[in-house]
Amino acid sequence: MNPLKIAFVTGSDAWLHKKKLAAKYTKMRLEGLVYPDVFALPYLLGSGCDFFCDGEQIPPGRYDLVMSELNASDNQLQNLHSLVMSQIAPVVVIPGPPEILCRELSNRKLLLVRRILSESSYVWAYSETIRDFCDGLIGHRKAQVVPWPFDKAATVKLGTSVSKNNDRFHVLLSVPLRFCSNTQNFPFFLKAALLNAWTELPLNIKERVTFHTFVYTAEDEARFRDTGFSEDLPIVLESKRQLPSFVRFVAGCDAVINLLYGNVLGRTTFVAGALGKPGIFSDSSEMNRRIYPEGTVPLLGFGLHDMVRSLLSGIFQGCVAQRFLPSASAVEELGDLRVNSLKLRALLREGSMCHK
Repeated sequence: MNPLKIAFVTGSDAWLHKKKLAAKYTKMRLEGLVYPDVFALPYLLGSGCDFFCDGEQIPPGRYDLVMSELNASDNQLQNLHSLVMSQIAPVVVIPGPPEILCRELSNRKLLLVRRILSESSYVWAYSETIRDFCDGLIGHRKAQVVPWPFDKAATVKLGTSVSKNNDRFHVLLSVPLRFCSNTQNFPFFLKAALLNAWTELPLNIKERVTFHTFVYTAEDEARFRDTGFSEDLPIVLESKRQLPSFVRFVAGCDAVINLLYGNVLGRTTFVAGALGKPGIFSDSSEMNRRIYPEGTVPLLGFGLHDMVRSLLSGIFQGCVAQRFLPSASAVEELGDLRVNSLKLRALLREGSMCHK
């Protein structure tokens, strides 16, 4: 397949946001990395892309494919619907988590969403849950689960450049830590399990342990501080990092506890799995269940305390139970960039034949 000319609509009408995305992905190419997010899908097809703001005119006939996320904002839905109906090029719609799309849905927006999903050339989903949700809105099978631009080789290469301090224990907590909106991750339930296990640890171990987390929004940072979330535990709020720095940070951790609500993609899970980190993950994500089949737990489920205690005990003693370790075969399959690139190109070719 020759390189496609792809336009990617950013989901924002801010010119500065578009420029930042362009700069970020130029940097990505120079680094030889592929970021595991929606804007990297064109690179999985062996192509670059031009970014466009919502509502910005896309020249007819210039592009072979137009890509766009699907969210619940008025402007984005209206502009995306107009773009799909214009038929200037085949449109790929890439829905996010249902809880994000549904949080502001009204009858008028629902009609727009159904039309967009029904009339677009392709609906690409990152999980079976997303696919079934979209097909349920449409009323028939259409959406396809596509491989995602995860890169095990690049992740391992970044991680092996980090030297580990064996005198300290670092545990990564829910990324992102969320207190606000309907995607909050019930952080104090996690803290209760940590506290229960913490009280059982000997003092000489406590002095060598720190828990690390990240927030993405100013609101969550304020709640982190106002609620006293870090009291009684050595919890460190880290600054946000770009992908290479984040991978190196995870490489320096001894374990990962990532309990997130909703149908998350599971980027942190993949990084942890590729680096061989033991962990506990919420069972809401298919990625979590594939990579850590025995290390998942319902977000508010019974047994979290025992799992946390067992995991921490294992890393301190240097003998982690097998249930907390990632599936090497799942990581290999999910992170084979070359094979997944071929799979996505094949799906696109099959779809093109169906539309003729």
